[in-house]
Amino acid sequence: MKPKNEKLKVYEFLYNRLPFNNDETEEYEALQKMELLEEHFDLYLRKIDLTNIEVHWHSEIYIGSQHELINVLLATEYCYYLFILHDFSGEHYINPFNILVNQAHEPVYDLNRSISIYEKFKETLIDEGNYQRPIIVKHVVLNETFKLNRRPSENFLSLKNLPFYLRAIEHSAVIRKKHLQPDLTK
Repeated sequence: MKPKNEKLKVYEFLYNRLPFNNDETEEYEALQKMELLEEHFDLYLRKIDLTNIEVHWHSEIYIGSQHELINVLLATEYCYYLFILHDFSGEHYINPFNILVNQAHEPVYDLNRSISIYEKFKETLIDEGNYQRPIIVKHVVLNETFKLNRRPSENFLSLKNLPFYLRAIEHSAVIRKKHLQPDLTK
């Protein structure tokens, strides 16, 4: 079961008790939208077996002076999966500077932030010993009207391929028990 974002809980408590300024109102509305996206993603997560998968919601990191939210982190025995949820609609493309741009040619999201997120998590997620589990950052667009034109990107998951991707994580998360070879010298 997905926990509610702590900041959203505070805003919901204060709503109608204190006057919100424009910035607070915008942040409250953005948190409400994000809560709906997370609930939608959670419906997909419930369809897979999470026995061998650790699920962490709302991982917040700071990269330089910017605040980044990783909505869902799935940790398996073999890999870390970081999911950033979006509600982009309509046709988009990725320009040569790795910026997601809408059909009106307006920048929507800087995909270079994914590299910064990856590097930050690589610094902080230290596994025991010399082995560092791979870290995979995926942007999940939970709007069926989203379409990526021109240059496809493996960084994005849509509603069409999300179930297959989560099922693949489920299958790869199965812990394989080592079978000891019988001692044939006896």
